[in-house]
Amino acid sequence: MERVEADTAGGGAIDPARPLFYTASETAAILRLDESTLYRHLRTGGFPGLKIGGRYVVPIAVLDKLIADVLATGRCVDLGEWTQRWRQEQLVAGAQAASIALAGGGA
Repeated sequence: MERVEADTAGGGAIDPARPLFYTASETAAILRLDESTLYRHLRTGGFPGLKIGGRYVVPIAVLDKLIADVLATGRCVDLGEWTQRWRQEQLVAGAQAASIALAGGGA
């Protein structure tokens, strides 16, 4: 039987068989992009990722959100616009969490 652990940050479950991060090469293959195109977007901030030393990785949550948004809109999504909107959502969520914590509603 496959073990699934609780994801305390997202409220979902972590599947140990599924990586939490993909390399830039794996992400490019998933998105069917040339690796150099993905690297360019990662370097310029046009695509969310994490740089550790000289290596880029992309959280699976970013790909999941991108796919969900594409399916929800039912149309082509411009990556640059999507990334800007995603950043705004993250800022709003962070501000709301800070506001709740300051008001004494945090755990």
